[in-house]
Amino acid sequence: MSEPFPVRAGVRQGCILSPFMFLVVIDAVMRNVNRERRRAIRWGLVDRLEDLDFADDLCLLSEAHSEMQEKLGDLTEGAGKVALAIKAKKTKALRVNTNKTEPFMLGDESVDVESFV
Repeated sequence: MSEPFPVRAGVRQGCILSPFMFLVVIDAVMRNVNRERRRAIRWGLVDRLEDLDFADDLCLLSEAHSEMQEKLGDLTEGAGKVALAIKAKKTKALRVNTNKTEPFMLGDESVDVESFV
């Protein structure tokens, strides 16, 4: 056990403000990531779906490998600006209906998987 230390920033564990503040911040980050270009999947005749968000999980969606790689890079950069980090070990990229084999990279690590739960 370490010696006690004072917490000078943030909120207490279990505080209702913590998830609310995270959602506000991640929503702003995702708006900035998606503001420049629409890199999404077609959703109906005219609508596009950019991402799915739940709690602290994000699912980025794109129809093209290059657009997804750009979006992942923009998310990493945007998150860094608000002191959030994306961990490559916790990031997974899954392809559906494609023959592309070029890996998705987060920094210098591939985040491709064959399946996930």
